[in-house]
Amino acid sequence: MPRFPIPESTDPESLGEDAGRGGEVFALSSHERAREALAFGLSVAASGFNIFVLGADRSGRMSATLAYLQKAVAARPVPDDWVYLNNFTEPQRPKPYRLPAGDGRRLQTRLDDMIPRLREVLQSAFSSAAYETQVQEARDQAQSLVAEQIEALRQEVQKDGLDLVQLQGGITVVPVGPDGKPANPADIPEDRREGLEAAVKKANETLRKINRQAGELQVQMAEKLRELNRGIADRAVSGLMDAFADAFPGHRELGAWIDSFKDDVLANVRLFLAPPEAVAQAGGVSAMPDAQDRFLAQRYGANLLVDHGGSRHPMVELAASPTVSNLFGDMQYRQAAGVLETDFTLIRAGALHRANGGVLVVRAEALAADPRLWVGLKAALRDRQITIDAMSLRGGVPIAGALQPLPIPLDVKVVVVGAPQWYYTFFSLDSEFHTYFRIKADVDTDMPATPENIACYGKLVQQIASAECGRCCTSDAVAYILGLAARWTGDRTRLTAQFEMVEDTVQEAVLLTGASPAPDVQPALLTQKAVAEAVARRRDRNSRIEDRLYEQIADDTVMIDVSGSVRGQVNALTVRSYGDHSFGTPSRVTARASVGRKGVINVERDIALGGPIQQKGVMVLQGFLAGHFARAHPLSFNCSITFEQSYGGVEGDSASLAELVAILSEIANLPARQDLAITGSVNQRGQSQAVGGVHLKVEGFFRACQDKGELTGSQGVIIPKANEDNLVLHDEAAQAVRDGRFHVWSVTTVDEALSLFLGREAGHMGPDGNYPAESIYGRVAAELAAYHEILSEPDK
Repeated sequence: MPRFPIPESTDPESLGEDAGRGGEVFALSSHERAREALAFGLSVAASGFNIFVLGADRSGRMSATLAYLQKAVAARPVPDDWVYLNNFTEPQRPKPYRLPAGDGRRLQTRLDDMIPRLREVLQSAFSSAAYETQVQEARDQAQSLVAEQIEALRQEVQKDGLDLVQLQGGITVVPVGPDGKPANPADIPEDRREGLEAAVKKANETLRKINRQAGELQVQMAEKLRELNRGIADRAVSGLMDAFADAFPGHRELGAWIDSFKDDVLANVRLFLAPPEAVAQAGGVSAMPDAQDRFLAQRYGANLLVDHGGSRHPMVELAASPTVSNLFGDMQYRQAAGVLETDFTLIRAGALHRANGGVLVVRAEALAADPRLWVGLKAALRDRQITIDAMSLRGGVPIAGALQPLPIPLDVKVVVVGAPQWYYTFFSLDSEFHTYFRIKADVDTDMPATPENIACYGKLVQQIASAECGRCCTSDAVAYILGLAARWTGDRTRLTAQFEMVEDTVQEAVLLTGASPAPDVQPALLTQKAVAEAVARRRDRNSRIEDRLYEQIADDTVMIDVSGSVRGQVNALTVRSYGDHSFGTPSRVTARASVGRKGVINVERDIALGGPIQQKGVMVLQGFLAGHFARAHPLSFNCSITFEQSYGGVEGDSASLAELVAILSEIANLPARQDLAITGSVNQRGQSQAVGGVHLKVEGFFRACQDKGELTGSQGVIIPKANEDNLVLHDEAAQAVRDGRFHVWSVTTVDEALSLFLGREAGHMGPDGNYPAESIYGRVAAELAAYHEILSEPDK
């Protein structure tokens, strides 16, 4: 692996105490584009400039973004608190109120204290002797007036032989006998009946007027009592209410609510005066004073939805596992008398509420997994308000009488973080996506190994080690880890941006060095040996499939030759990936030619095992052959090519150089060296083209040669020249190359590869259009001419 010069700034002594890992990550050039996009998005207050951070897995796209955001909002003012209070005119639509940070908690506490104090002063005022006397006087006055009217009517009807009698249904007029007692109407003489009936009718009419007047007096008395009660209650609570209002000056909307709060208290004094048993029957609470206070709190308390009293800056809220409830808020229910009920005190905040005035961070895959979240988030950003309508978002049936809290204005910056696949296959296909997310913060997969990046990377390594166990790394350990970072990119001139892989390696190395020392003991430095051992152990844990495959190569179950020469047979190189482990392996490519007109026959294509890119690569070979050998006559050959002992799909064109060498070896009747392997793509002009995984492929053939016996000194791998920077070999293979026991050749054309494989010059076309007879191309041209002559004979 490459070793990069480590600047002094990465030494343990040079690390400042305030070095933040998130800031260091965004100092890397791979994250520069994303850093600038984040800074721009955060600086724009206009709606729609929300941010999508996309980066490869393990690139710190989430952890580094969170750290950056925390630092970015540190100097911003603390957002306001939000409380829900009872809407006395529309109880089903609780109203939110914005208060300066800390005032929400203060309001809630003051209201909690107010309720028992209101109960006490009201009960005291309405239990006084003076109040009882006033009430009794009002009742006596009304009753006396009615009694006087009834007595006057009694005296009037008695003149007519009638009297007023109190029955269960009320006062009624009855005839009386000579003894003054009610008489039986049947005993009344016929000549008196007509007069008595007229007198009874007149008396009943008068009695009805008296009853009407009594009812009016009752209404007047009730109104008088209400005015009396309101006046007494007003005088009792005004001191408390005025002090309460004075505690929150300058809040116009809250001041209006305090006025309506006082009005509701004065209009519902009975809730404070009723005995606990009566309140229990009305509200479903136990017959205790504290239960009465809880019942009153459900009407007059404050639901502190968002409390920023202890905050120093806006929230950076991560919705780790978002659901409809915990993102947009919800309403809880309590069980009472066998039914479920709710009120404004059971409204619960979601992540959007907590992030309001700050930043909300959401994982892209979580939004994509539940379309309701994405639809709801777009609606909130569109309307710039948070509406708690859980049943609607959940797709549930609306409940009659359910609360419909008024929405809260939304001022938030939303940052969605995810892999590129989510951005390009889900979100960017939504026509509304770019309306709400206009900023793309794209984290690159790697970065050039510049001195600045190396210094920053080195600091990151030291910070990771220090955070894990209080240790620092030696300079050679940092250099080794930087070599790993280059190896993971497959390019010696670049470093991977997936620094979390570095973090894993450091953590494993720390574990191998043992427990952290005591606080008074200076910790040992983390060495290159420990890091190398951690890498080796991880490889051993993950390489079961690789080891089994190479066992099969060693015992010739999988046939791979690493010595000798065979016509039409070449060692190609492939990369196998099993998620947590990737490795290179040789794969035998063979070609068999015959007279015919089909040209190159791709066996993998014919049996539907070849992918589209692999098929394209083979068709390119046909173009190369036609350009070199079909100028005088058409190509007249059949040549099948295949990957031997390959029973799965084949994709990619990185074996097209190997396939072309195998075809030319077969047609030219020249054996190809088996102590060589080759990887690379080729175009129709025979130029080699870069491919991926070169370092793994070289190491794969290196291991095959080792497992088949000792290295001969002639073995090696041919790669495209464009892949020279991708030779990030592990130490054993690199040392073998340095010692001349193994070789790596780079080529720019297939001609150079043919010379290495077949031991002679490929040949150049002369002025007469022919190749030298003994050159590789000359032999191929001669063979193809012979094939054409055979096919041109009569009856062929």
